Amino acid sequence: MSDKTTDVTIEATTRDGRGKTYTRKLRKAGKIPAVLNGGGKSTVIELDPKLLPRAWKSETKQFNLVLAGSTHRVKITELHIDPVKRLALHVDLAPVG
Repeated sequence: MSDKTTDVTIEATTRDGRGKTYTRKLRKAGKIPAVLNGGGKSTVIELDPKLLPRAWKSETKQFNLVLAGSTHRVKITELHIDPVKRLALHVDLAPVG
């Protein structure tokens, strides 16, 4: 059985803002705050949430992340979900391979 979620590609941009107030504004604008951990450093980013459910419901939890014009294969390492609305609040990612 093939996993069709391997074709999921999500675009992201780096973000400058941090903190509770900034992330609330970000969510209100329809984006999800995220952190890309890898290589001993963390990059704070914001994601478009439209395709994220397909990625987190897959067996591998992997997808292609387009950031600053380059594509990276990443895996969801931690996901915070709103218990009532069932929407993603925050995502931690790590590069694959």
